[in-house]
Amino acid sequence: MIDNENGMSVNDPSEFLQNQSQPAEQRQVVRTKTLGSVADQPQKKDYRKIAEKISREQARSQQNEQRAERADEIQGKIIDKASEMRHLKYEVIDDADIVQISVVNSADGTVVRKVPPDKIVNFVKEVRGKKSKEKRNFDIKA
Repeated sequence: MIDNENGMSVNDPSEFLQNQSQPAEQRQVVRTKTLGSVADQPQKKDYRKIAEKISREQARSQQNEQRAERADEIQGKIIDKASEMRHLKYEVIDDADIVQISVVNSADGTVVRKVPPDKIVNFVKEVRGKKSKEKRNFDIKA
């Protein structure tokens, strides 16, 4: 098998010599026709592979949509259950200039947690109380 400069392959050396004697334009036309006829005929296997790939992608997208819907449904149920079990109570504490949030058990009314905790609120009250006393003492001296 011999390859010429145009990329054409020939089995018989006499064909190669004949091909070389043709003008370059004719050789190019022959090459184009040969490549074109092969390239223009897609195989049936390619269509099947493409169809299978598309159907797999559609199945995956449907599964993802179903999972997302299921997740939204579960999330809604969790939020409903949580709201039945507990609720929030807001309290403004003027002395500390803080809003304290209490998580309250809905069934029996007990406080589960306070944010910020009472220790922090009391500490802030003390600090603010000391600052106000110092401020008053400063004003008197002046």
